[in-house]
Amino acid sequence: MRRSPPTTPRSASPSALVSIGLLVALSTLSPPTRASEPPSPTHAAERAWLEDAGTAVLGFGLLRVAPARTGTPGTLSLRYEEKPTDYAAFDAVQLMVLPTDAFASDGRAFADRTLAFSRSEGGSYGVEVTLAIKAPALLLVGYGPFVGPDTGRPLTLARAYTLEVTKADGVSRSWVDAEAGELQVKGWTNRPEVQRGGPVLDPVTKRDHWFEVHPEILYDRDRLKAPDDPETAETLAHRREADTLRSRAKELAASGKTDAATDLVREADDLLANLLASDDRVPVPAALAARMRRLPFRWK
Repeated sequence: MRRSPPTTPRSASPSALVSIGLLVALSTLSPPTRASEPPSPTHAAERAWLEDAGTAVLGFGLLRVAPARTGTPGTLSLRYEEKPTDYAAFDAVQLMVLPTDAFASDGRAFADRTLAFSRSEGGSYGVEVTLAIKAPALLLVGYGPFVGPDTGRPLTLARAYTLEVTKADGVSRSWVDAEAGELQVKGWTNRPEVQRGGPVLDPVTKRDHWFEVHPEILYDRDRLKAPDDPETAETLAHRREADTLRSRAKELAASGKTDAATDLVREADDLLANLLASDDRVPVPAALAARMRRLPFRWK
């Protein structure tokens, strides 16, 4: 009977032996310890940079003011109070007053542009500010939570919040629109490498408080004013009236009626001084106005 030749094992190739040796060697190594790695920023440190106090979404209104007597400053006090129910997700509120042209240069303003600022302590929902009114102006009044978004109002007839003038000593005033739009406020820490204007005093901590604020949306796009936008019909009418008064004053002065001419010139000056307060628009850069006018929702 014929036998088959015995089989012998095939020898491994040199490259395979090298690979096996490397696997064995690597399996015996332990992973490097974290102590040998450079420390990385913690999540808490990152949050401290991103979640500073005062970051919130506010509502804002437009308030027209003027001294009751030309050249005599008056005093104006505003109070804002929330009546939170289960819709609210915040525990303190803030109130700020800005000149309406605060966003005209680059679309944002820093804390030191505010004419008045205050905020409540935790668990308190009322705050008040007082400021001097030296000339006719249109004021932007921002109000809402100190931290977090203004989550809206419950669908009931109960009073949800109050924004009111509590004192107007020597000041005439009129709300143009108490709910004109929304602002975004970003709180900052004091970091010298970041340029962001000056601070305001935090009435709770008694320390400096930095923030940046910019308009997020205006509910009526006609309230936006780009640099190249024409003047309103009302402003043009005031300018024409002032020109007419000056022409009449010149005629009176030529006929020797200097006192009457002086009165007409003063009246024309008062009309021109009120132009800023009579324009109900918020000045912003052209690019920002174009972007905000494209927003497809919540326009009146």
